[in-house]
Amino acid sequence: MSKINVFFIGASGHIGAAVLQALHAAQPGLSVRALVRLQEDVDHLQLVYQGAVTSVLGSLEDVDIVAEEASKAQLVINCAPDFALPLDTLLPALASNPHPLKFFIQTSGAARIWPPPSGITPHPKIWSDLDDLPSFPTDTTHAQTDIAVSTFPGVNTAIVSPTFVVGRSPSVRHKHPIAFPDLLHVTRQQGQVFVVEEGRNLTTFVDTEELAGLYVLLAGDAVGCIQGKEVDGEIWGPRGYFFAGGWEVSMREFAEGYLLPVLEGNETAKRWLTNQEGKGVKELGLEEVVGSILGRFDGQGGEAWSSHIAEGFGTSMRVRGERGRKYLGWEPTGRVKLEEAVEAVVRYFEERENLK
Repeated sequence: MSKINVFFIGASGHIGAAVLQALHAAQPGLSVRALVRLQEDVDHLQLVYQGAVTSVLGSLEDVDIVAEEASKAQLVINCAPDFALPLDTLLPALASNPHPLKFFIQTSGAARIWPPPSGITPHPKIWSDLDDLPSFPTDTTHAQTDIAVSTFPGVNTAIVSPTFVVGRSPSVRHKHPIAFPDLLHVTRQQGQVFVVEEGRNLTTFVDTEELAGLYVLLAGDAVGCIQGKEVDGEIWGPRGYFFAGGWEVSMREFAEGYLLPVLEGNETAKRWLTNQEGKGVKELGLEEVVGSILGRFDGQGGEAWSSHIAEGFGTSMRVRGERGRKYLGWEPTGRVKLEEAVEAVVRYFEERENLK
């Protein structure tokens, strides 16, 4: 049987690098072509995978490259931000492949179900990816892209919706989770760990490596279908939406019980805690957090991003990833490699400040 062609987008990112590594370990026989923007990414993939992954030098703005690669693939995996994806080019190109079955795994995000931020009262709603799909909001972050993907004809689609990602990644430039530089930037400015308002908002977290495992299970199911297995409508299509969440705690508990001990155990990070001794968390208003994050951009824009991330620290992101468990056997343990995430951000700040 000929090799199955996979087009991989986002291979150099925090999530994407972890997914690619796990995919190669689980499915070494796939023919994977990965879109990367920089020559250093090409060199890195060659070093790590020794030719088992073929690099395609380009970006998502190179729509001709995206279309050509998608048209040759039977499976496309996107781990890049959904707002950057040229879906109107990619999906028709994938659908044009003459193979009778084509599959697309999309990365979305649980911001789709965020209620208005409040650190005073945890939101009571816990969203299920089994029972609540018909009532998902349609006017929030990720919503329109999710709908466009899940209803596209001629392609079997599945959407992975990560929660608050924490952990380590083999990525060269994005070892830290995306929100961690902002989380620790505010911590450094305040000299102690912080929460929005009282920090009672409940949030679901997921470990990077365990998140990657969900993508691998989906890819494995796609491979099985291409090889003759029946396509399951509970995995692919309009119902193929998978929350990726491992454990739930309040942001106050996360700051005091998880983050603070790790910071105190890191020789560099503990020096940031100039106001921490004998204190718990510092309660900040949402606008204070927005302003603090915005300062990291040195006047180079960032307003929308700063607001989005600050709201993430202050909202209740409560989900249950039941679909992955029921139909794919995905079982996150709830363990998280927080030490590695903090160390990665420490190195990020050190490298950034050494360049100034």
